[in-house]
Amino acid sequence: MGRAYSDDLRVRILEADERGEGSCRVLAKRFGVSWEYVRKLRRQQAATGQKARVAQSRYGIRSKVTEPVKTHMLGLVKSQPDLTLAELRERIRSDKGVSMSWGLVHLWVRRLGLRLKKSRSTPSNETPKPTVSGAPSSTSASSRSIRKGSSSLTKAASRLR
Repeated sequence: MGRAYSDDLRVRILEADERGEGSCRVLAKRFGVSWEYVRKLRRQQAATGQKARVAQSRYGIRSKVTEPVKTHMLGLVKSQPDLTLAELRERIRSDKGVSMSWGLVHLWVRRLGLRLKKSRSTPSNETPKPTVSGAPSSTSASSRSIRKGSSSLTKAASRLR
């Protein structure tokens, strides 16, 4: 992969351009760069007014989750730990004006090391609910699993051997 040209070369090209020493193609041939690079330098200097390279802060889009949003999220969960992700998302939107997707809220809850107490995906309680008629619940263990540990089965198995 190619490396970036030095700032010294950049400044020399722009100074030669200011002195009117030639067009983009002439300057490119003289300094051993492409004419598109010289054109890009002219555009950047016109936009920023600087000869030196403008420092790049980072790549990609800036995150909506800034430090104030993070601290607000921490405060919300500490004050009310039984918030669902939907409730947390709605509170952040109403308080801070930041709309976040459910997945982004979930990602930041995990990154910040928070644990929400409510969850729709938790397993149901193991205690079966009583039925009105008094009939056994369909969630109880099946008769086959009850018989599996029975001593009569082990006796019958021993007779077959």
